[in-house]
Amino acid sequence: MQSNPVVVRASQLSHWANIGTVSREGCVSSSSSRGYEIVRVKPEHYEQVMDFLRHNFFLDEPLNVCVQLVGDSRPGTCPELEEFSMGALQQGLSLMAVSPDGAVLGCVLNAVSQHEDIEELQRLADECPNPKFKLILGLLAHIEKEADVHHRFDVERVFEIPMLSVDSNCRGRGIATALLRDAVELATSLNVPLVRVDCSSKFTAMAVAKLGLEPVYNLKYNTYLPPGAEQPPFNPAYPHDEVASYVKRL
Repeated sequence: MQSNPVVVRASQLSHWANIGTVSREGCVSSSSSRGYEIVRVKPEHYEQVMDFLRHNFFLDEPLNVCVQLVGDSRPGTCPELEEFSMGALQQGLSLMAVSPDGAVLGCVLNAVSQHEDIEELQRLADECPNPKFKLILGLLAHIEKEADVHHRFDVERVFEIPMLSVDSNCRGRGIATALLRDAVELATSLNVPLVRVDCSSKFTAMAVAKLGLEPVYNLKYNTYLPPGAEQPPFNPAYPHDEVASYVKRL
């Protein structure tokens, strides 16, 4: 799941001063010319990042919009999606781009998965009490099983990028690309052999392809029928016509 405009599951940490609510420790990359820093998301940042997601990802990710996951709420509210997001944050691998005054401009939620996690995702989908988010989780579980990257590439661990978003007022500044590049560097530093991104957005797919990730599985939205459905439940707005799994060996 990624936000509609480009957004994307580091090297040695350095120090960085004067960024408001973000601590000095944990800086991954910086550039005074681009006007933001990328730092590791720590527990003290969780609520700040979650609030950012409510105002951005929850509202504009193609699947969320398609099923009207958060309806007309501003910011977006969905307890099940918040719990899903927090699960990734708590792995301690997520990154965020922050302005000099500490505002979150973008974030990428990262997690390391093993093959047995596919069954856990299916369980979450089966037991989800929210029918709209249940549809999304079911689609994600279906993609996990069909792509089957752990067996396909004979790896035990995969660096996943399940969620990624950039503030709607900050797009076009290279923030998504920088977040993705630093996420790949982080995966490399952890000796995880494979990076994977499931792209629900055409724009995200274009972005990850430019950074060397290659598609290994794709599914047209109008061909997906979950069990018991008579009509495809997903019909995102143009140009988002498919979900695709992209990977890169490290």
